Amino acid sequence: METVISCAVLLLIAGIGVAVYVKGQIYDPGLFRLDQHTLGKSQPAVKAPVGPQEDEKPVTSLGTTAPAPQAPSTAGPLDALAPRGWKTMGKVEQFTADSLYEKIDGRAEQYLDYKCVRLICTTLVNEQDSKQFIDVSVFDMGRPVQAFGVFSVERTEGLPAFALGREGYRSEASYFFWKGRYYVQIIPSDRGAVLAKASLDVAKTLEKRLSDDGDPIWGLTALPERDRIPGTVQYFVVDAMSLDFMKDTYIALYQKGGAKVMAFLSRKPSREEAAKTLASYESYLKNFGKVLGKRETDDYTLITGNMGGAFDAVFRKGRLIGGVSMVNDQSIAEKAALELLTALHGKD
Repeated sequence: METVISCAVLLLIAGIGVAVYVKGQIYDPGLFRLDQHTLGKSQPAVKAPVGPQEDEKPVTSLGTTAPAPQAPSTAGPLDALAPRGWKTMGKVEQFTADSLYEKIDGRAEQYLDYKCVRLICTTLVNEQDSKQFIDVSVFDMGRPVQAFGVFSVERTEGLPAFALGREGYRSEASYFFWKGRYYVQIIPSDRGAVLAKASLDVAKTLEKRLSDDGDPIWGLTALPERDRIPGTVQYFVVDAMSLDFMKDTYIALYQKGGAKVMAFLSRKPSREEAAKTLASYESYLKNFGKVLGKRETDDYTLITGNMGGAFDAVFRKGRLIGGVSMVNDQSIAEKAALELLTALHGKD
């Protein structure tokens, strides 16, 4: 009996193995279907249609059938946003801080560093050419400084400024701007006059809908405008200049003595916190370079360091930490740091 049972079990196992092998040889298209949610932002997400369907539906560049345009929803600024000749494709999407990764996986952490509250986004499609579409994203960052911050760190130096919101710029047919607590991206599927005009129409309409309480950004007013290269101010919540102890820091580029100089500025909660940050910077200079000098007065402390042929000059004044970094001439670095220090009178 034991022999019979053992043989039966072995035959059963062999039968399962054969079934698995045969199943593996059968092509299952579902295993290889494209997951559109993993695509980059250059492709619109195709959603299941809701409500009455049209006889003829637009076809996306992925070869899939797009849903019929939807009636206005409760998405606020994105309601009825499409310009003439365009329509909304699918639903307006909304993501909170907890679900942001579902939309921008891989980049969500940066937005969360800047305290993103919510993202609302939609895709507009050309009624005459469904391969032309525009992705519209509105990030509610909670506060103007946070909206400016994420806008500033995503901006590429040298792109032309554009009068949208408090500050904006254009990259071919795409537009980016911030206004109040909002950071906006308008990104078409391609370049060209038709898409550029439609994107600009969308940007102007959306800009008018977004509110702005007018709260000033401290770093934009504290950093001196003299010799500052336009469009180079950035705000880092953490890891400014790749230094983990430099938090809440503004950075800008200046033209000094024929050289491009990177200046930085941070306002700490207290003088003690500023002194602690300066001590961390001094340790960094000692560990990775050489401290060339330390000047202490009743008003400020200034430390100069050589980082392998590039010079840093960093100061503490009250609860302010500032200076210049990676300057190719020591005298230019020290002079630029002292000029920044002088310009900060009454701004701490």
